[in-house]
Amino acid sequence: MLRKLLIITAILLATNSLVLAQSGTLKGKITDKDSKEAIPSQVSWLESGGKQYGGVNTDIDGNYTIKPIPPGKYDVKAVMSVTNL
Repeated sequence: MLRKLLIITAILLATNSLVLAQSGTLKGKITDKDSKEAIPSQVSWLESGGKQYGGVNTDIDGNYTIKPIPPGKYDVKAVMSVTNL
């Protein structure tokens, strides 16, 4: 009986730690402020406490997805790269 109780307790503790170890996803779209048109090929990332998370390029429609993200509060940063041809 005691052995079954210990096994059940161990399973519950292991399951509980897996539930708490979740991460999130941030999806967004970058558009021009004036024209509201999508901005493709823009580099986007998250910052929190001096650390950077993610680092993705927007697609042709200006959409991006950054994952996995640990729970917390972040600032979204974006830089548009311009090259002269």
